[in-house]
Amino acid sequence: MRMNRIAGTILLCSLPFTAVKASAAAEDSAWIQLFNGKDLKDWDFKIRFQAMNVDPNHTFKVVDGNLFVDYSEYVNFDKEPFGHMGYKLRKFSHYLLRSEYQFLTGKQVTGGPGWAKENNGFMLHSQSIASMGKDQDFPISLEAQLLGPANGGGTMNLCTPGTNYHDMSGKLITDHCTNATANARQAAPAWTSVSALVLGDSLIKHMVGKDTVFKFTKPVTGGGMVSGVTVSIPDNTPLKDGYIVIQAESAPVLFRKIEVLDLVGCMDKSKPAYRSYFVKSDPAACNATAALRRAEASGFELLREGPALRVRGGGAWIESVRRMDGSLAPGFAARPGLTGFTPAGPGVYLVSVRTATGSAERRTAFF
Repeated sequence: MRMNRIAGTILLCSLPFTAVKASAAAEDSAWIQLFNGKDLKDWDFKIRFQAMNVDPNHTFKVVDGNLFVDYSEYVNFDKEPFGHMGYKLRKFSHYLLRSEYQFLTGKQVTGGPGWAKENNGFMLHSQSIASMGKDQDFPISLEAQLLGPANGGGTMNLCTPGTNYHDMSGKLITDHCTNATANARQAAPAWTSVSALVLGDSLIKHMVGKDTVFKFTKPVTGGGMVSGVTVSIPDNTPLKDGYIVIQAESAPVLFRKIEVLDLVGCMDKSKPAYRSYFVKSDPAACNATAALRRAEASGFELLREGPALRVRGGGAWIESVRRMDGSLAPGFAARPGLTGFTPAGPGVYLVSVRTATGSAERRTAFF
């Protein structure tokens, strides 16, 4: 996103306690791998002026286990065909996002705007790729701006396409881009580690390494710096959740890790599903796990067997497998007695198991 340089006033501080707590307490299996290092099946794409998932110059690809935003097939950047790819399986509200990236120095496509040199971003609380207009340049979102060494200052600035925000004193800020505290970025082949702690619309923190470099609150829709929007969203609508989207702004960049720790879950310490790092309560998560425990006591187990999810014992069978947005998993066909299902791709699924004592549902990460 364009860089309208505003002097940063946020003081450098240590990694927030909530993020430290979450990182330390979460098992590796709790992290949702948005990028699996193999394919991009869980992502939708939008190149400006093209229909959804039409990418004629193969901008987004997987190379050597890395996600590559690539411009090798572009002759030029005529009419600024900005690109975006969004994780399509679900929205997020309260979470910790972390990633590692590197820009390919000096490789910007011919005709790319000067402000976009070594420039990319994570679009947080974004509208879905499917809801973007054909000619829309940027999604309505909050951009955690990713910059390379060619740009001064630091990385993880904030830009606001179609949005505004409040600073920590409660003042509404309508400037398009605001600088984070100056920080170090690594030149290729080194990787720059960044993260974002997102707590609905109450607090968002941008981090580089272990340092907080920017923080803000109460993001809302409104403002400019976005064109071609076809959805109707009233100004001043609080942004409490949304999709995670990555940019393509004319500079090639590699990502080798993009993962999310969901901070919404069971906060009842008496329940097996309780985790100390949750910050927002989801009572259903407690009940679903309790039901599963009761069902498992009747003599079955749900397990991973090769590429499949499989239920064994007690006459139990898989009643449904759904994505986190509630839609059926691609390829799932319900039938009594079904004991195995192979998901079409990695993701987080809600698996409902039918037993003699009723149904039990569990949220399962499948990678």
